[in-house]
Amino acid sequence: MGYIFFCDFDGTVTREDVIDRILEEFAEPMWKEIEQSWVNGEIGSRDCLALQSRLINAKERDLLDFVENIGIDGSFVDFARYCKGQAIEVVILSDGIDRFIKSILNRYGINDIRVFSNSLESTNGRFEMFFPYFRDDCRTRSGICKCKIMEELSVPGDIKILVGDGRSDFCLTGKADLTFAKSDLLDFCRVEKIPHIEHRGFGNIIVWLKNQIAQERFLSQRAFVRHGLRGARNG
Repeated sequence: MGYIFFCDFDGTVTREDVIDRILEEFAEPMWKEIEQSWVNGEIGSRDCLALQSRLINAKERDLLDFVENIGIDGSFVDFARYCKGQAIEVVILSDGIDRFIKSILNRYGINDIRVFSNSLESTNGRFEMFFPYFRDDCRTRSGICKCKIMEELSVPGDIKILVGDGRSDFCLTGKADLTFAKSDLLDFCRVEKIPHIEHRGFGNIIVWLKNQIAQERFLSQRAFVRHGLRGARNG
């Protein structure tokens, strides 16, 4: 039995939504109308992102320079290091853009976490989104089917833990063994009466995880001692 963390990125690892910030800075105003169509449930996030990306007026270098100013939850680095030391895998599942995610993580010295996300490419000065993890049967019509990836990466006995904040994480709550939620995901869990733990950052999750591991070690040691005592009595 082991833990595996599936973490959203925008608004969860980062303090703000990377794509929204890019659109606010570089896209034509129509992106907001498209966003509202997604909020209203008229289109899925895949179609939303595909349409919005075509409205971006910038060079690739401009976008990469811009995301250099986007920070992350200050405790995420400690969380990633602690999990690595405990041989606990952390996976990023994001309906965002892979190159921005990796650029931000690399800036903080985190380059050994698997990232599953969408891709943004530039052709003849125009941007286009690609969706390598899209599935036709995804009921949320997202660019990335987070549920399928969680299913494929998990093995029997894994404790699947979701850390998220928004709509792209709603469906995952039904697949995860435990959910750490904030913002819109927290509201969703409360309304749907889904078991969860409220969190304000990865510092809270580190404390929880350390307590869990300490408790498991204590119980394991106590069982070992009891077994030894029974063996001594029978000897």
